[in-house]
Amino acid sequence: MTQIQSLKTQLLGAIDRAEPDGKYSDSHLEALHALVQQLIALTPLPRPVDRQEYVTGAWGTRFAQFGARHTAGKPVVHETDFGLLSFGNLPRKPLRLLDIQQEIHHVSKDYNNVQIIETLDQRLRALLIVYGRYRIDQVNPQRYIVEFYKVALLGAAGENEAAIRGAFGFEPNQPLEAHFKPPRVHSDIVYCDEDMRINFGSLGGVYVLNRLRDHAGTSITFG
Repeated sequence: MTQIQSLKTQLLGAIDRAEPDGKYSDSHLEALHALVQQLIALTPLPRPVDRQEYVTGAWGTRFAQFGARHTAGKPVVHETDFGLLSFGNLPRKPLRLLDIQQEIHHVSKDYNNVQIIETLDQRLRALLIVYGRYRIDQVNPQRYIVEFYKVALLGAAGENEAAIRGAFGFEPNQPLEAHFKPPRVHSDIVYCDEDMRINFGSLGGVYVLNRLRDHAGTSITFG
């Protein structure tokens, strides 16, 4: 086993040893971050600007240490609301976040977050997609400058808009899609190989993702 493979195995094992509520103790987080730093030093892709196609694909979140104040310290699965996940463009109605996937394409420059959510009573599951486009920072070759510009709420099983609004407590005519002025955010791809990516977000977040192979794409169609 190579050094990278050994570190990845240790990191994924540490991620899987979360507390029952999905959180980690301070000492556990320190160990996680130490493994992350060791992997960063060995990344096979130190300059994503030169191999953007290597990042293309669908990615699932294995670990997220959110940097934003309202989500700091929370596990991926947690209760939140549409306002917080949509940059304030949908109403502050509650939901349960189940998973976060990213879909990126180096040709179209799409950089979309596909958030799998459900109602608090688990009656309906849906997709909250935040659409974005990226460009590479010419000074920092690891930095993807992302402009999120649209959010859309869709039923996971093809439910109609009325059913979605009713399940999540929206007003009858509340739009389920909104365009907005892009906030200024970026994400640094500090580690990337054939099946793992580690990102540092502009708000202080740390994310470990795994490549979702044979994933046709939800917001992007992959060939």
